[in-house]
Amino acid sequence: MPFTIGRLQVSERLILENAWEKYPSSDSQFFAFAYVGSEDESNHFTEAITYIDFFLLLRALLYNTVVTHKVGAATPISTLNDLGKKKVSFPKFKKANMEEDMNSELSKSILLTKEYFLKFEKDFQRIMGGYLGQALRYYFFALQTFDRGHLDEVLNNLAITAEVLFSNREKIKENLKCRLSSFIADDETERFEISKRIGDFYDLRSAIVHGGKKKITFNDVKIPSIYIQKAIDKALSSKLYLKEELIRNVDKKDSRY
Repeated sequence: MPFTIGRLQVSERLILENAWEKYPSSDSQFFAFAYVGSEDESNHFTEAITYIDFFLLLRALLYNTVVTHKVGAATPISTLNDLGKKKVSFPKFKKANMEEDMNSELSKSILLTKEYFLKFEKDFQRIMGGYLGQALRYYFFALQTFDRGHLDEVLNNLAITAEVLFSNREKIKENLKCRLSSFIADDETERFEISKRIGDFYDLRSAIVHGGKKKITFNDVKIPSIYIQKAIDKALSSKLYLKEELIRNVDKKDSRY
């Protein structure tokens, strides 16, 4: 069966290729490749990995799933568009237009992530070097440990993510309850519900960390993860790239501060 490649130019610096191959006796095998045009050719590998990581962190935020294996390469920006032009007979492949097939298993998540990625591409170094970069990483770790079934680690990584966003190391539980709920709630009823759930979540985390034997359920981590996902997304979309800006934005709306 033919080897098929779907190619997508995400931005001026990033090209993604999805490839799949069907075997008669097994399920399809899927592969993904990324090519990053590097501005710093002396440190191109590190730059490429950082760029790909940013794309994957945003995809995880959108879809609550993680990609655990990466295949990528760095190349000078001047030669980025020449990649793949010498593929003639091996491997035999046919082109798949990812832009036209939004609903294919390979295309949908990448195309929607592309739209999100392009909103923040020019600020990606600022984002990744600040508190939002930390929040994205710990949220990714939470999803990663969830896939492995370690709910205690999921809970702890989510709590760290929330602290990275809203805590200033004073009255941590109260800060998380008040600030997170104020930031994402649409009305007072919702704010009260979020505040209560985050308080219960943090109490559970404290009990686990300090040696408690409480059982963690799926809902103990699922609902808080939705709140934290929404908070990261809103902070990014509002371009609150400094933690001080986020805290000021929340506190000025809340009479308790």
